[in-house]
Amino acid sequence: MIRNKKNGMRAWQRGLLLLGAALGIALVAACGEQRFDAHEAKAFTLPLLNSTDSLSLEDYRGDVVYLTFWASWCEPCRQEMPYLAQLWQRHREAGLQVIGINVEEDISAARQFAEDHDLPFPLVQDTGRMVSKLYRVPGFPTHFIIDRRGRIRFSGLSFNLADVAAVSQEVETLLRESVDAAD
Repeated sequence: MIRNKKNGMRAWQRGLLLLGAALGIALVAACGEQRFDAHEAKAFTLPLLNSTDSLSLEDYRGDVVYLTFWASWCEPCRQEMPYLAQLWQRHREAGLQVIGINVEEDISAARQFAEDHDLPFPLVQDTGRMVSKLYRVPGFPTHFIIDRRGRIRFSGLSFNLADVAAVSQEVETLLRESVDAAD
């Protein structure tokens, strides 16, 4: 009987430990926005969605850049785009650039999406998902905020209205930094 009671305590303790671990994982997973040690954003050049020209990330050095990887079938992408248009309009004079990287194979659906949402910022096509792989994009939308020195300072997966405050604050913080600012 003592042995059963002792084993029961161990099972109870294990259950509590597993519950704590599960809650911790759930808490971390629920935090879509992340700050981390800044590392250099990977360079890329991609064709513009509605043009024969291309866009190079290197051309935006000195600006704060919000990269978003999106697809027209993605519901959170549909929520993110109007917010990004407003964010860009509000901060473009201060040096914010927004680049939408489409990862969809159906170029006509991507163009229709851009037209339907009247997106004012540049949109590029990631044919073959080479840049998506380079940035290890796990789903859509995935976004990265790059500082004026070309270092990724913030990232997130998906988008909801709760993300607006965190993203806005990060953009405003980075816009106040100079190109020579330390991390």
